[in-house]
Amino acid sequence: MTGLLTGDDLLARAEAALAVALPDALGVEFVDPHAPLDGVVLPVAGLAVTPAATAHAAALGAAIELAGYLAVLPTLTPAQHAVTHQISTQYLRAARAGQRVRVVGKLAKRARDVAFVSVTASLEDGPDRPVALSQVTKSIVGAT
Repeated sequence: MTGLLTGDDLLARAEAALAVALPDALGVEFVDPHAPLDGVVLPVAGLAVTPAATAHAAALGAAIELAGYLAVLPTLTPAQHAVTHQISTQYLRAARAGQRVRVVGKLAKRARDVAFVSVTASLEDGPDRPVALSQVTKSIVGAT
């Protein structure tokens, strides 16, 4: 593969993904704004909180999907995009209101038209305490 996203183009694409309305409304942010591939953080606050004062599964799901996209991003050309076509998540423990959840994707395999990603969501102050584990399959669309 030639002409992959790098540098400012990669950063711009990552920032565009973060600016999508749902992650934006949830307050999702990059772990490091200069290294978006390091994952995202979901603050368990506002729209992300259930009546039981824990993270809502749908809010975690939005952060998980975004982290999966970021893991695939360096394998894309400017003409390509990655869309989720399957996701499976196991929720292991609650994240309480006021906590922050760090969500990191790791590319397991990239083929021509598909990518497989493992995503781990952990308490930011306890990386050895996973909140959720996900397997995300992304279809690669656009010019190859």
